[in-house]
Amino acid sequence: MNNYNPKPIDVSDVQLNEDLIDLREAIAENAHNVWAANRMAEGWTCGPRDDEKKQNPCLVPYSKLPEVEKEYDRAMAMQTIKLMKKLGYDLVKREDTELYRELLMRLRNADQTFYCPCCMAKGKKTPVYKRQIFCDVCGHKLNIDWSLYD
Repeated sequence: MNNYNPKPIDVSDVQLNEDLIDLREAIAENAHNVWAANRMAEGWTCGPRDDEKKQNPCLVPYSKLPEVEKEYDRAMAMQTIKLMKKLGYDLVKREDTELYRELLMRLRNADQTFYCPCCMAKGKKTPVYKRQIFCDVCGHKLNIDWSLYD
């Protein structure tokens, strides 16, 4: 009998600056790439889900994932960032790097759904649209530099 009862650290009280959205997206994309590389090293290929044939439809670039799969990676990334903050770590971006600029370009060129960070912190996925200034549900000012996504 398995008595495992997961008890993740509650990070619901941790508020993050919106500048961490790019970090969240970078962590989510990298986590997907790590997962995909490990699967491929084990002989998995892209195809309809079939464990016996070692096929998984998510063995595609992050930008091609269905939104529900991206949300799983984003949620894991956000929980990791929040845990770091709760444990007392400060996240400080020192300078723009080539990798950061590459990430911004991928984000700008991707078909991406945006969500209100305030609603997300409360467990609600409220989509926001490019050029939107306030969330329609909670009224939170979005403070998103939409020019980064043109």
